[in-house]
Amino acid sequence: MLARLGLTPYAFRATTAYYLSFVALGLSQISLGPALPFLADQLRVSLAQASLLMTARAAGFLAGSFLAGRLADRVRPHGMLQFCAVVAAALTLALPHVPLFWWLVGLLIAVGLLEGTLDIGFNVLIVWLFRNRVAPYMTGLHFVWGVGALLAPLVIVFFHDLTGDLVASYAVIALALLSISLAYFRLPSPEPVRQRHEARYPLSPWPMFLLSAMLFMAAALQLSVSTWLLAYILELDLTDEVTAGLINSEFFLGIIVTRLASVPLLRRVSIARLLAVSLLFVTLGCLAVLAFPQSLPVLHTAMIVIGVGFANLFPGALNLAPRYLPAEGRVTSYMYVGSGIAFFVTPWITGQMFDYIGPYVIWFFALGGTAVLMLLLVLLVRVPRYRGPGAAGA
Repeated sequence: MLARLGLTPYAFRATTAYYLSFVALGLSQISLGPALPFLADQLRVSLAQASLLMTARAAGFLAGSFLAGRLADRVRPHGMLQFCAVVAAALTLALPHVPLFWWLVGLLIAVGLLEGTLDIGFNVLIVWLFRNRVAPYMTGLHFVWGVGALLAPLVIVFFHDLTGDLVASYAVIALALLSISLAYFRLPSPEPVRQRHEARYPLSPWPMFLLSAMLFMAAALQLSVSTWLLAYILELDLTDEVTAGLINSEFFLGIIVTRLASVPLLRRVSIARLLAVSLLFVTLGCLAVLAFPQSLPVLHTAMIVIGVGFANLFPGALNLAPRYLPAEGRVTSYMYVGSGIAFFVTPWITGQMFDYIGPYVIWFFALGGTAVLMLLLVLLVRVPRYRGPGAAGA
C-alpha cells in the first residue's frame, strides 16, 4: 500500500504527524476571529479596539516566522516543535482567564510567536521530506489545516452558547495543541536540503519579493473575510450567532473540500493556472454578496464559493517557491514574514474600516486584494526557473 503511494514507512509516519499537527494548528489559529466579539464583550471594549488582539498575535507570529526558518536549519526541528506545542497549549488554556485587555495583548503576542514557529516548521519539514514531489503533499497539509479551521468557529460558538464563556472552547484547543507533542515521540527529523556545513545557495531578490508579496496578499485576503465574517453577520442582524458560526464554517468547508480535490489535480494542472481560476472564484463570491447584501441564501452560497477560491492561494504560493528559489528554511521564513505582516496589519486596518465605514468594506478589501494577487502571479510566471540543488521540476 505504501509503495503504491510512493511512501516509505518513515515518510508515512512523518506525514501523518505533520497532518495531525496542522489540524490542531488550524483550530488554534482561526479561533481568535470567531471569539473576537465575545472577547470584546468580556473585556468591555469596542470591536475596533478588540482588533488589536489580532494585531498582537500577528506581531508574535511575525517574530516567530522570522526566527523559525533559521532555527529549523540549525537545530533538531521535531524537538523544537514539541516544545512550542506544549507551551502554546499552556498559554491557550490561560486566554479566557485574563481579566485585563493589555495583559491579553501580551499573552497573544507569545501565542502568536509559538504558532508562527509551528507553522514555519511544518511547512519546511514537508519540503525536506518530499523535495521535488512536495506539491500534492503541501496542498494536503493545508487541506487538513482547513479541517481545523472549519472546526474553530463551531468549537467557539458551541461551547460559548453552552456555557456562556470561552473557558471550555479554549480548553479543547489547548488539548489539541498538547497532542502535537505526542506525535513526534521517537520520530527523527527529515534530512535538510542543505547540510549545516554546506555553503548557502544564493537567493534571487525578485522572485523572493514576488513570492513573499503573494503570501502577504493570500493571508490578507483570507484574514479580511475569516476574521470579520461572524461580526459582519451579527452587525447586520442577518441571523443568530449559532447560524453565523455555521456560515463561518461553510467558508472553511469550501476551502478544505477544494484542497482535497486539488491534491490529485496538481499532478495534471499547473499551479499558476489553478491560482488564476481561484482568484476568479473569489471575485464572483464577493460580487454576489455585494449584489444581494440582505440575502442569507446568497451569503451561504457565496461563502462556499469564496472558500473554494481561497483554498489554493496560500499553499499555491508555497508550492511555487521551490520552482524559483532553493528549498531552505530561510526561504519559507522570508515568505512567512510576508504573511506575518498581513496578520499584523490586516485585522487592525479592516477593524477600523469595519467600525467607521461599515461591514461591507471587507468585500471591497477582498476584491482589491484579488486584483493585486493576479498582477503578482503574472509577474512571477515570467521569472526564469531556479535550477540549483533541490529545485522542483516544472
